[in-house]
Amino acid sequence: MNQYERENVEQIKSEIRAYEEKNGKMPKEKIAYYIYRRMGQSYLYKEAYELIRNIKGKKEYEEVVAIFQEGTNENGEALCTDMNKACVEFMKEMGIHAKYLAVEAKEKELYHADGCFEVNGVYYLFNLVPDLMRIQTGMRTRNFGISQQKLATRYKNAKSEQILKRMNEEIKGNNFTEIPSETIQEWDNEFGFTYKGLYTNDVLRMLRTECFDKEFMEDFFGTKKPDELVQRKFEFVMKYIGIIKANQNRKLGNVEATRYYLKLSESILSKQEMNHYIELCIGFIEERKRRKAKNIAIIKKEKENVYYLYNSDKQIYEKIEKEELIKQGIQYYSFKRDKDVPIETFIKEKEQELIERMKKHSEDIEL
Repeated sequence: MNQYERENVEQIKSEIRAYEEKNGKMPKEKIAYYIYRRMGQSYLYKEAYELIRNIKGKKEYEEVVAIFQEGTNENGEALCTDMNKACVEFMKEMGIHAKYLAVEAKEKELYHADGCFEVNGVYYLFNLVPDLMRIQTGMRTRNFGISQQKLATRYKNAKSEQILKRMNEEIKGNNFTEIPSETIQEWDNEFGFTYKGLYTNDVLRMLRTECFDKEFMEDFFGTKKPDELVQRKFEFVMKYIGIIKANQNRKLGNVEATRYYLKLSESILSKQEMNHYIELCIGFIEERKRRKAKNIAIIKKEKENVYYLYNSDKQIYEKIEKEELIKQGIQYYSFKRDKDVPIETFIKEKEQELIERMKKHSEDIEL
């Protein structure tokens, strides 16, 4: 552990001691979960690694390896290897038998590591990375105490099955046991990780119920036009959501914010609205030989598309003129071209789609 991680560990240890002095000794599974949830408040995923999409040659592979070897930095930016290993070491310090489960890296393949712990011969798996956004926005965790059955579903292709097999061999051929979601929620309520017993997931579900009431939405926003309705929904949420404050008013990282806004979009917009009227693009700029996220949202309108650029300081998408967006020098990884291309190319494609939509619309009217 580095100094940043050690300071967090010592703080969390003092919280556990204070809790036990007041409420009595906690079961080891409960201590492990508290460590997991609180450590998750201290980390941000390294966006430089997230933005390397086309690992084709030695140069790209060496860049990935270099990011892995850096470890956690002073801002808490880390990767799975750093986060899960620190959790394992912390659990060991608390008298919990824990193990770091690493999958070997091969050239042009991504490396991953989980963690697990054992209590009375029962093994529990955890992976902090996919839960970072959930932890920092008050959601229900999904990757602590995962059942063997769920893991088998998750690792369902031949290559992944081999990884799971090796993980089980690491724990002497045992299976991983699930901690029931009801137990996790009891702990979250007790530790104050929910708001009056509600997760953010519950709030998003309630929001979804309102936003999918078409009549109510049309009346509320004063329009029946689908593209206009999507834009007004989007702008309303950006205006009133405020800054997401996590871990003592600390901001979310760009990776976590991207995942959060995707989750939010799925709650306020139907699949049809998502598919036809909005697109989220994960762009980047080169800064000091590293990639920095510059995310873009586009509302595909009937006559003129509308663009938004994510402001990482305010943690919201802000409207931006097309010409100004092009000046930003943003790039993105195009899966269609299998390479990084300027954002201007993305914009031109969307403008061409608009022309084709308008043409089809005119033809439909003539018919």
